[in-house]
Amino acid sequence: MIAVQNIYKKFNTPRGTKTVLSDFSLTINDGTFFGIKGESGVGKSTLLSIITGLQKPDSGKVIIDGTDIFELSDKEACAFRNKNIGFVSQEQSFLENLNVLDNVVLPAFLSKKSVFSQEEIYSRAKKLLSELGISELSEMYPSVLSGGENQRVLIARALINDPKIIVADEPTDSVSEGQAKEITGILKALSEAGKTVIIVSHNQADFEQCNQKIFLS
Repeated sequence: MIAVQNIYKKFNTPRGTKTVLSDFSLTINDGTFFGIKGESGVGKSTLLSIITGLQKPDSGKVIIDGTDIFELSDKEACAFRNKNIGFVSQEQSFLENLNVLDNVVLPAFLSKKSVFSQEEIYSRAKKLLSELGISELSEMYPSVLSGGENQRVLIARALINDPKIIVADEPTDSVSEGQAKEITGILKALSEAGKTVIIVSHNQADFEQCNQKIFLS
């Protein structure tokens, strides 16, 4: 599914140039629950943003399902991500003036090549919220959500376009231990259902659930 080939990435800092990734390569197979762990500042989020094409490396390639994502134009790359990758962030990233249901459907309406009609999109969103046990939140607004509810809504939004890949950056960082187990369980179940799930986490319990993992140092 994903081939990361000979990635180099450096940053200029007040203390000089910092090399975050040097000749870095890995392969992530279809249906893998893939974990990335490491201390702060070693490049976990940088690696995730490069894998998803949000940030370009200084050199190297990322090939997703046969597509070299850094050969795409910016417009093509945005369309590719919207179709193929669902994002679950560690922070709330909703539009506050839209309710939960409208926030969930938003990526589908941003997709110019959606295979779903408007009615199907809303029906799909309601089904996802129900499957995640939060159907009662449909008409609520993001400001009233708890940490665990927030993460479940983010997962629903990440799934709305039925992407092949789900990426989650510290999805259990701001929730209770019980909520963390539930969220990790949902992500693992998605991988068992055929999605490729990539998770960055400081949480050892999350990391232990992954069936392929790396530790960056």
